Amino acid sequence: MKKGVIVLVLLTAFASASNVINANTAADMVFSEILNGNITGRSVMVLNRILTEGSTVESWNDDATVPIDGYLVLIDDMAYANWEHPCRWVFVGLNGDMEIIRMTTPPNFLESMTVSRTCLPQVDGKGQYEDFINWFTPNVQSTPTNAEHMYALIISGGCMFAANYPRYYGDVQFIYNVLAHDYLLPDDHIIVCFADGLNPAIDQPNDINSNPDFDDDGDSDIIYAATAAGVDSGFKDIASIVGADDHLFIFTTDHGANYAGGNSRSTPEVWLNLWYGRSSLDNDDFLDDDDYQTYLEAITFASCHVVMEQCYSGGFLEETIAGTTGKPSSFASAASATEESWAGATYPEYDEYVYYWTGAMHGSTPSATSVPGGALPGNPDLNGDGKVSFWEAFDRAKAWDTHAQSGQEHPQWDDDPDLCGEMYYLGGPTIVGIEYSGSPPSIGGLAITDNPVSSVSTVVFNLGTPGAAEISVYDMSGHVVDNLLSDELTAGQHSVSWGTERLAAGVYIVRFTAGEVTESVRAVKF
Repeated sequence: MKKGVIVLVLLTAFASASNVINANTAADMVFSEILNGNITGRSVMVLNRILTEGSTVESWNDDATVPIDGYLVLIDDMAYANWEHPCRWVFVGLNGDMEIIRMTTPPNFLESMTVSRTCLPQVDGKGQYEDFINWFTPNVQSTPTNAEHMYALIISGGCMFAANYPRYYGDVQFIYNVLAHDYLLPDDHIIVCFADGLNPAIDQPNDINSNPDFDDDGDSDIIYAATAAGVDSGFKDIASIVGADDHLFIFTTDHGANYAGGNSRSTPEVWLNLWYGRSSLDNDDFLDDDDYQTYLEAITFASCHVVMEQCYSGGFLEETIAGTTGKPSSFASAASATEESWAGATYPEYDEYVYYWTGAMHGSTPSATSVPGGALPGNPDLNGDGKVSFWEAFDRAKAWDTHAQSGQEHPQWDDDPDLCGEMYYLGGPTIVGIEYSGSPPSIGGLAITDNPVSSVSTVVFNLGTPGAAEISVYDMSGHVVDNLLSDELTAGQHSVSWGTERLAAGVYIVRFTAGEVTESVRAVKF
């Protein structure tokens, strides 16, 4: 059993007009006397049986000793957030006394507790699968040739069916369809570890068993359960099929935790909760950040890109960069290493940060409870190159996520080497080739000497016939920062000098146009 939080017990005595006759009475007392009748941002749940003083109640991280004979009422103080986050276990004695234990996770028997009051909209989750399938139309962003070198690993554990919320399924279904149908990854290039895998038992609240066929094409897309053994198999499968010319994308959603100390570990130490169902929770039901780094170090790839939604997900940043062993890599998370992530405005269908991240990669979003879906709040292709890079998706999701804008969560980003997150997207490298109509002309060959650029670089290109040519430089917001050429030229090879002294460090797009031909290359300035 992992121990991460010192349990603070507050002994609080409340006068009661009568004895507590049942669980509902206990929940009503907590609502009126502790919450003062205010359910804003909270949920109240109660266990409908009496617990005995001195007995032990287990949670995902810590055990609590029952202080008095009576009922257990759970106050979820951050009902829209993913676990772990602050909550209160209120033990209500049969004589009306109450004692509070502050925790960060619910009891292991959460599925046996009844919701007494909640701020959350009451929806059963039925129809979400069909609604998504009816909405989704492929928006092809890559080619089968590119997809031959793209692989993905998706992990969502959910802990147990009472906490494996419909939004985790929504997150996974959305990204799976984007990978398979927008970026054309074959089924065997996408490894999914989800909840209890192909077990036909209920694995979501409201008596739902997750449909393993995310895109409704007749076959199962879930490969493994998101248990420790299943995730181990998923990483090993990826290590066996991804090679030095291939690009890897890792996506996680679920509950997360921050381990505050012990075992001589430095802070932060974080983990991703995995599936444990009804078994007793132990160390094998977590993907620790250090174990995650070990998995990454065992994989050979051309580049690796990671997106994480769970609470404390930013704590995986350092291990991602270290574990990719010098290969180009990028990391994006919904939250920092010390804070919770939130479902937000897209509750209960999706977690808001990855909803917008995946929507940026797709070009639109499905409807959610308080978000109409459809067109995005803005254009994620900031530099206008026709591809949404990992950096652009991170930046736009951060700008559109309401909890990021309110300061309740702080999405994290890093890439190595610096600025390489602009050079990759879900189709691989963001290289724009020559586009033309009719027969291929002998035009193009655009290149930049000394890239990353020095104070003065040279841009070279070819013209097959005499004609007009233009070369412009754009920043990553799509603004023109320099015009290098606009002239009538003879056929043959040409070059133009480009002085970059006044430009800030960053990534720039150099775009060449001649007739119907456009070619672009990226330039990096450190």
